[in-house]
Amino acid sequence: MRALEDKVRQLETRLSCLENYVGVPTGEPGLAAEALQEVLPGGAANLESQIGELWMSRVGVVALIVGLGFLVTYPFATLPSLVPCLIGYVAVVAFFGMAQFWKKSLPDTSRLLFSGALFLLYFATLRLHFFSPHPAVGSRGVALGLLLVVLVGQGVVAYRRASQLTAAMVLVLSFVTSVVSDTPNFSLALTVVSAGVAVWYYRRLNWWQLTLVAMGLTYGFHLLWLVNNPLVGNRFHGVGDPQFNLAFLAMEGVIFALAGLLRPEAEPAFVRILRAGGNSAGAMLVGLVNVQLFHAGAAYGLFLGMAIAFLGIAIGYWQHQRGQYGTAIYACFGYMALSAAIFSWFPAPDYYGWLAWQSLLVAATAVWFRSKIIVVANVFIYGGIYVIYFIMAPANGWVNLSFALVALLIARILNWRQELLELRTEIMRNFYLAAATIIIPYGLYHMVAPSLVSVAWLGAAAVYFLASLLLSNRKYRLMAMATVLATIVYVFIVDLSHLEPAYRIISFLVLGVVLLVISVFYARQRRRLREKPPEPTAP
Repeated sequence: MRALEDKVRQLETRLSCLENYVGVPTGEPGLAAEALQEVLPGGAANLESQIGELWMSRVGVVALIVGLGFLVTYPFATLPSLVPCLIGYVAVVAFFGMAQFWKKSLPDTSRLLFSGALFLLYFATLRLHFFSPHPAVGSRGVALGLLLVVLVGQGVVAYRRASQLTAAMVLVLSFVTSVVSDTPNFSLALTVVSAGVAVWYYRRLNWWQLTLVAMGLTYGFHLLWLVNNPLVGNRFHGVGDPQFNLAFLAMEGVIFALAGLLRPEAEPAFVRILRAGGNSAGAMLVGLVNVQLFHAGAAYGLFLGMAIAFLGIAIGYWQHQRGQYGTAIYACFGYMALSAAIFSWFPAPDYYGWLAWQSLLVAATAVWFRSKIIVVANVFIYGGIYVIYFIMAPANGWVNLSFALVALLIARILNWRQELLELRTEIMRNFYLAAATIIIPYGLYHMVAPSLVSVAWLGAAAVYFLASLLLSNRKYRLMAMATVLATIVYVFIVDLSHLEPAYRIISFLVLGVVLLVISVFYARQRRRLREKPPEPTAP
């Protein structure tokens, strides 16, 4: 009871503080209700105040900015081209003045006027050269230099005012500058610098939203540049010269990858997933367009470079922060790029075999990264590749052998290091063992002469039995039994009707001997278990 009294007393104290803060009179329920109606959200008076004071001013400022923007771009036939720009600069001064005048009385309107002034400053400077038949500043280089000065100043203002909205506006305007400049190396370099500034803002002020916006704008502009920047009136087609865009692409990918390493503890998991997925997908898409435009004959080199870069980033994520999401996403895109390199380099159907060995690499790195995501994904990728090979490609002994060996090796790796992955199920290992049980007989059927198929299958069963003894693993005995049963069916259906008498005799003799040996083995096992003394029980 004493504890409950203390709780009630604390609640009364906190309620009194809240009433004093919002100005609610105490002791008179009617006055309190009326005051609450005025101060709490949802009241009619509060809604009226919101519309009249805030939204009316916001819409009014936006209307002024749009009107002045049209005025600055209006082609006055009888006036020099510098006059609209001067009108814009005068409007900037007026906006700054009103923002300062209403800073205390109308803070929301003041902030909006300040942002509008920054926008008009950029727009008036842009009008000095661009969008004018007779520009006031004839040199494109000088005009771009003035725009950069304006952008740098606005970026500093955004940082000092700690305004993420202003920083986002500056970021968008920097990409607008990249578009209107229509100068390859300058445009791509400005894009890279803007991405770096966004990541720097994230490092200093934890604006992770800005990094996502910058990432979308960066890869969007890079793709726009590759199709000849049609937004400024160019014809929509691939650019004729790749310039140094691959170098810029590498810098973009590294910048956004570094963003995920800066402050991982300060952002939710979905942000890490979005950034890693968006960065990987954007870089991969730009790389694919580059392959189509410039490197169709040597695509394997570009894909291999991207695979090394993605896997290097995944390793960096794992070593730096043990991040599961970023590591898995970058690693999966690295495997995807490696698959594209294999398809580009090797002829059919050989690349299926190399893709199978890639699955072994995926499994090994998944164990290192302790990523159950990659392990599960590898199961579907391995199975999907073999199904495609089985349907679309002629049987190939080397490919079948590769898939079989890879399945056995992956199963061993998962069994060997299962404590790292914390696997609670045998499903994935059983999948690989079952795949090997099917693929090995199928591969031997196409590799050896028809008269030796049954003998080869029995040899595989013998290897399984030997593996079960060496590894003390019952699953290999089950694989051997399944192979022997398949051999029995094959001998009585195929060998009995198609083989010559000599080979038929050999098949049945070998089968009989193998079956007797298996029977003796199981009989001895059963006798040994029966004669084994029972273990003593605890008293």
